[in-house]
Amino acid sequence: MILDNYGIHKSRKVRVWLQQNPKFNLLFLPVYSPWINKIERLWQSLHETVTRNHCCQYMWQLLKCVEAFINSFSSGQQPGMRKMGVSLL
Repeated sequence: MILDNYGIHKSRKVRVWLQQNPKFNLLFLPVYSPWINKIERLWQSLHETVTRNHCCQYMWQLLKCVEAFINSFSSGQQPGMRKMGVSLL
């Protein structure tokens, strides 16, 4: 499993679980390398497209915009990217 270096990924509970499930092996990405971690690209794109300077008055409106953004990726990355005018790769 490939992980970033978020502290919880190295917690005692995770270490215990890994000892109980030896078929799993963790591979940590290099520290300070968000360009390698594709989910970081998604969060950056979400921030640039939806959450930065959003004009939603209510939380439900913001959540609806975030949901539409996420749904644009559901049937494959490229069509969703084209819809939003965003490229993660």
